[in-house]
Amino acid sequence: MIKNIIFDAYGTLISTGTGSVDATKAIFSKYDLAEDADEIYKKWKKIHRENIFSLEEFITEEEIFVKDLEKMFELYGITGDPKTAIKPMLDSLVDRKLFEETESVIDKLSENYIIAIGSTTDTAPLLHNIEGTSLERINPIFTSEILRCYKPNVKFYSEILHRTKWKAEECLFVGDSLDDDVIGPMKEGMAVVLIDRKKQYASVPEGAKRIKSLTELCGIIND
Repeated sequence: MIKNIIFDAYGTLISTGTGSVDATKAIFSKYDLAEDADEIYKKWKKIHRENIFSLEEFITEEEIFVKDLEKMFELYGITGDPKTAIKPMLDSLVDRKLFEETESVIDKLSENYIIAIGSTTDTAPLLHNIEGTSLERINPIFTSEILRCYKPNVKFYSEILHRTKWKAEECLFVGDSLDDDVIGPMKEGMAVVLIDRKKQYASVPEGAKRIKSLTELCGIIND
């Protein structure tokens, strides 16, 4: 029986909107590039993922973004200082808004379950984004900065279980990434639900459940 629900944050509880693409445009618009911001950001996102996977020692996501931009500048032959040029991207990480249904769903589930957050992010932006909402009451909150590792490293999920003393079979992980929020938690024996708002995944692993909106979650837990 599920007793604890661990939510991913961005793309699950909090909308990322067009913030990252807008930040990419702000950074690169001064250069005469053939590609638009969407195409540039697709490359940035790939580099960001590669940088996370290649880490030998933990560094914050803010530091990774600087490394990302350094590689992006090299890719496009741009001379500049990534540490100062990164500001629009870092600014885009705050003041993101909750999905419309987030607070009502979390409030409802909180009546019967312990709610937690497990997110690949630095801690300060996440706390800023939930400030003044009912998500402020969520405890515990785990970020990659707190856990000193990133999804989908199995340590991310095992460390949550270790710190909470929760049993994997009593936990449900909910998120919008197949690798980070489904395959990773399943390796630790957790139940999983993929929230696939944009219908971007053709299939999910056996045993995983898929929903299109958080509002569907209340009706499928413990089914």
